[in-house]
Amino acid sequence: MKLPLIRSLRFRLLLASLAIEVLMLALLVGNSLRLIQEHLVEQSTSRIAAIEVAYKTAVAAPLASRDYATLRDILDGWQKAEGIPYIAVTDPDGTILASAGLLIDQVLPAASAGFDVGSVHHVVFPAAFMGQTYGHVHYGLSLDFMATARQQVFTQSALIAAGEIALSLLLLTVVGFWLTRRLVEVTEASSRVAAGEYDIRLNIAGNDEVATLARNFNDMASAVEARVHELSFQARHDSLTGLHNRRAFEDELGSALARRHSGALFILYIDLDQFKAVNDTCGHIAGDLLLQRVTTFLMEQRSVGFVARLGGDEFALILEGGDEDAALAHARRIIAGIRTIDFVWEGKNFGIGASVGIAQASVELDSITNMLIAADSACYAAKERGRYRAEVFRQGDDWYQRRQDEFSILPRITEALADNRFVLYHQRIQPLHKSCGDSAEVLVRMLADDGSLIQPVHFINAAERYNLMPFLDRWVLSNTLRQMAAWRDGGRPLPFQHLSVNLSGATLDDVDLPRFLDQQLAEHAINPHQLCFEITESAAIADPDRALDFIHNVRNLGAAISLDDFGSGLSSFGYLKKFHVDYLKIDGQFVKNLDHDASDRAVVEAMVSLARAHGLSSIAEYVASPQILATARRIGVDFAQGYAIHEPSPLAAAVMH
Repeated sequence: MKLPLIRSLRFRLLLASLAIEVLMLALLVGNSLRLIQEHLVEQSTSRIAAIEVAYKTAVAAPLASRDYATLRDILDGWQKAEGIPYIAVTDPDGTILASAGLLIDQVLPAASAGFDVGSVHHVVFPAAFMGQTYGHVHYGLSLDFMATARQQVFTQSALIAAGEIALSLLLLTVVGFWLTRRLVEVTEASSRVAAGEYDIRLNIAGNDEVATLARNFNDMASAVEARVHELSFQARHDSLTGLHNRRAFEDELGSALARRHSGALFILYIDLDQFKAVNDTCGHIAGDLLLQRVTTFLMEQRSVGFVARLGGDEFALILEGGDEDAALAHARRIIAGIRTIDFVWEGKNFGIGASVGIAQASVELDSITNMLIAADSACYAAKERGRYRAEVFRQGDDWYQRRQDEFSILPRITEALADNRFVLYHQRIQPLHKSCGDSAEVLVRMLADDGSLIQPVHFINAAERYNLMPFLDRWVLSNTLRQMAAWRDGGRPLPFQHLSVNLSGATLDDVDLPRFLDQQLAEHAINPHQLCFEITESAAIADPDRALDFIHNVRNLGAAISLDDFGSGLSSFGYLKKFHVDYLKIDGQFVKNLDHDASDRAVVEAMVSLARAHGLSSIAEYVASPQILATARRIGVDFAQGYAIHEPSPLAAAVMH
């Protein structure tokens, strides 16, 4: 882009040079005028002195003899001299005795103090003879010659200055163009680089400053070009594996959808199985190496389709053409190939697998987002149905419909968290044998836009799957403590022995959880003894060390711990000695038929005995009828929770029983 002339460096240099030259010429002309003025004043002063010497005696003699006729002749002759507009002689009293060039009754001017160019200089000197003053001579000396001389000097100087400025303008223009023409090339080249032409280079020879600037520009342009190519590659490739990233994958999928027309188009969504075990057990270095090993295998699939790493341990492949059977066959080859990867780290051998979800473009799946959601849902189904397998997304299938419902509610959960649109509920936990007050489990409901309540079954699964549970758990914990503080500040005692707050496995993974808990307890000034934290058996068994750390920290605070959904996996019995929890909450699947199912009753009795053996209290949830409540009491369950005791209600309205 060319700069306007008035903004160019060339114009500014020219303007600055001319301004300096004009200033210097003005000073020179001004000084010349000053010098000529001084010279003319000296000339005038000398002339005045000469006139006085020449005429004072000539005037004094006729004045002394009162020869006024001769005096007038002398004055007439003198007045006719060049530059004398008037002349007069006065007696000592100031009376005009003779004059030339004066009008009748004209008053004689006083003597001038200085020289005013272009006017008349008035002179007065005494007419003396033999030491005797006989009167005074008055005359005017025209200074027009001084103005004429000054004008001539000024005109000549101005003409010379104008010629010099014109010549300088020409020379400066030529020199300026010669000096700045290469700067213009640099400027234009930099503009082209800024516009994206990174291969621009300058061909400027020489060793002056501009040539050095040009060489530096070329070096800079080369560095920019290399960096742009590097950033362009990074923007579309995964830094760890070198595969295309999610952005590049979505661009390619969009292009494939646009050119599909009637041809078949599939995406394969690949999620590694057991990767988390390697990453958590051996560290991120081992996890990264495993991903690179998987990448090496997947890159061999490039001849079949477009391969990308979407993030974490998730990969994707675009297949164009073929049919569903061919896509399934390719997915099974990928699964089989990944299972053959022999990964050994520090002497430990890890078996790695993969689950694959397949989605085919169709009228319903005609966008990048829809296809990715469908393939992700199919991959999730493959994991739920046993892992190491491939599943094809089926539009309208009940399982997939539930997954889509979960995804559709995801933005509503996010908005509800941002707008504080959740409400705390509670369900009482009643002691069956001990003489102590009720406790309560804190529950949560989401408020719809119209103010209606949305039950947890409609949003908890989605929050767990899409990693929103840590945010929701923090909201529940913070607002539970806030409600407890409100009861206290309002002069009301806590309506329960303690309140139980659920924490998800994802929240237990949060390394900042202890600090957050300490901060909230301090902010609301709540005694931790009034709290119980419920963690699920599955979350505890998934990472026993993490669960043990949390339990240890919470018990040091003075809060209680309840192991929720106990028995759901029948895998945690061996961990009870390590966990040091306070309550075992028996999974509802064994309680809901407790009054008429002997097998469930036997399991519950075993859990109650196990709890007693470890010094723990047992809680039966899903106690939905008086019959179940009576059976739970008879077999020794310590606490019961369910609709037979209390239907969930707002926590803020809770009252002491």
